[in-house]
Amino acid sequence: MPQLLLEVGCEELPASSVRRAAEALLRFVQKAVEAEALATEPLTPRWAATPRRLIVSIEGVAERQADRQVERRGPSKSAAFDAAGNPTKALEGFCRGVGVKPADVEVRDDYVWASKLEVGMSAVEVLGPGLVDAIRQIPFDKTMRWGVGRTRFARPIRWIVALIGGEVIELAVEGVAAGNESRGHRFLSRGPFVVTGWDDLLQKLRERFVEPEPEARRERIVSGAMAAARGTPLMMEDLVEENVYLTEWPTAVAGEFREEFLALPRPVLIAAMAHYQRFFPVESAPGE
Repeated sequence: MPQLLLEVGCEELPASSVRRAAEALLRFVQKAVEAEALATEPLTPRWAATPRRLIVSIEGVAERQADRQVERRGPSKSAAFDAAGNPTKALEGFCRGVGVKPADVEVRDDYVWASKLEVGMSAVEVLGPGLVDAIRQIPFDKTMRWGVGRTRFARPIRWIVALIGGEVIELAVEGVAAGNESRGHRFLSRGPFVVTGWDDLLQKLRERFVEPEPEARRERIVSGAMAAARGTPLMMEDLVEENVYLTEWPTAVAGEFREEFLALPRPVLIAAMAHYQRFFPVESAPGE
């Protein structure tokens, strides 16, 4: 079964919105797959996200829709045939719309019915509109418009990767056309790069100083802070969570301030560092 991959690249999102946005995007993409009857097997959904990108992938998407026999109800029997039993213009118009001949219709329950085989379309042909809707439905506390577009999003969208089985799905959001090129770290990497799927994207992002998986960034933050601090860093959960979604490539750096500021009350020091600067305060052995 082909793998579906969607990456929405944008300007830096607010840290508080990244996880919720990625989870919502995954839900909406899965609904789009199901709406097009492409979930013929149990789906395996997953997501990753940083401040600059929302990434979702779904394994188990069918390559194309199944063929199906579709029945359409037409005009009543009295309206479909004249007194001599010949087709009326109403029946002929119905048949043209359905794509069958008047001789092929069936009368049932005083109505004309037509049955036709609908050939399923490929996933790459039908998924585009659903993915665009999924992107536009992502909820944010605050949204904006940019350029001359009408779409509202938390930050301007800069690139989109949309692939099914490695093939590009044609779609566009506010003039940004989907392709197979992603971007690395804003400052530590240069230029776009081609991707073929989830594993390829994650590997190439890490080679370009982007850790796409939040739990891996969390581990880097916690272990890095413990190693860099000359004491015990206060790893408050909400502060760790915020830092996870503030950066794509977290690196711990130990800083210092003048000792005279230790005369300030402990809550003031912690608030200055943790709340206003997103730093992890460090305690000395006695708890200072």
